[in-house]
Amino acid sequence: MSFRPEVEAFIKNFVKDLAENNVAIFAGAGMSKGAGYVDWPELLRDVAAELGLAVEKEVDLFSLAQFHVNALGSSAGLAKKILEEFSEQAEPSLTHDILARLPIRTYWTTNYDSLLEDALKRACRVADVKHSVSQMNTSRPKRDAVVYKMHGDVTVASEAVLHKAQYERYYRSHESFITALSGDLISKTFLFIGFSFTDPNLDYVLSRLHVQNAIRPHYCFMRREVVTDGEDEDIVKYKARKQELRVDDLKRFGIQTLLIDG
Repeated sequence: MSFRPEVEAFIKNFVKDLAENNVAIFAGAGMSKGAGYVDWPELLRDVAAELGLAVEKEVDLFSLAQFHVNALGSSAGLAKKILEEFSEQAEPSLTHDILARLPIRTYWTTNYDSLLEDALKRACRVADVKHSVSQMNTSRPKRDAVVYKMHGDVTVASEAVLHKAQYERYYRSHESFITALSGDLISKTFLFIGFSFTDPNLDYVLSRLHVQNAIRPHYCFMRREVVTDGEDEDIVKYKARKQELRVDDLKRFGIQTLLIDG
């Protein structure tokens, strides 16, 4: 089987890093959506409606979440949404299972669900899950992998990172996560899957490392924008052009994008 040159190069380099235990996975909402969970727009659809807004018209979803907190005077409503959406049972996808079977010891995610650790358990691997600052100074005995859930976990939804004010103070409130992620981005090759690169916390870390010229090569999978039946061709062309610009911009951070069709 023959691949495009950039894919051939990815396979060669990634397999080499796997053999040297220098690989980390960053799982975004797209991976969980593939297993049946909602993504951020769907999670906030009812929240937007309560505010008299339409989620499909909003770009800054972190501010949208903040508006809801401002209106209610607390984040309890958002925490309840997380509990409702992510307490339902879902099976890890084929992607989760493949990643869990590979010799990878470091997994990062902004997702609240337990799909990564469930997949590792199915692969008979012991996962050391860290979703709070207090867990960063301890290690689970005989662990095979570490799963960093930098925005929290559904089991403690009240502590999850949800709205803009939390993102703004994250570098102080979750400094240990910032430090650990910065170190991994310097020492390991990351593969980003299902990630939109709109997260302010990751952007903060990547920007600092970029300024320090401390970025090593990373990769991400991104679905190619194509015209499908029923879609407006001009809108898809616009999205495709924006994707081209986004792919080019990610190169600033040493991230090479591999466009896939599905």
